[in-house]
Amino acid sequence: MKKIILAGIIVVIIIAVFLLNNINPIVKKGVETGGSKVLSTSVTLDNSDISIFSGSGALAGLTIGNPSGFKTEYAFQLKQVQVDLDVKSVTSDTIHIKNVLIDAPSIIFEGGFGKSNLSQLLANAKAFSGGDTKGAETKNEAKGDTPQKKMLIDHVTIANGSISVSMNILQGQKLTVPLPTLELSDIGKNKDT
Repeated sequence: MKKIILAGIIVVIIIAVFLLNNINPIVKKGVETGGSKVLSTSVTLDNSDISIFSGSGALAGLTIGNPSGFKTEYAFQLKQVQVDLDVKSVTSDTIHIKNVLIDAPSIIFEGGFGKSNLSQLLANAKAFSGGDTKGAETKNEAKGDTPQKKMLIDHVTIANGSISVSMNILQGQKLTVPLPTLELSDIGKNKDT
């Protein structure tokens, strides 16, 4: 009996070490495979750099392609998103994120007011999830027995962003507007304290 328990512990340790050593390729594959299925378009990620023990993580080179029928090179692209998490807070009632940096997000809106690449991506995601998000919220509220975790984010920076528009009226040209740097602090902090 002791040999079976010891063998089980060794197997669990081997699996844990394998997962920890291969977390970044697993995340990359998950983002690309899962994102592509949910959005029904290509989703690519250049690099994942996640450290479970330090609580820091970064995803670099995220690109969400356009649904079929749209001609611009992509719908959304991101140079990097970096998150610094207080690891100890994961087991508490409030998850504490120290810093979030979103660097060079780029959105291309293609189409018209009736149908656009972004509205099609949203429709694809809704179709994948079953479409009725209000029903899912009602089911979660009905459970009521599981307390919701709170989230506190000290600082968020969105920098070097841009939004581009490509419509028929522009005859294939793209109009790009750079976005100013946006900084937010104390998200989720109770205002009474």
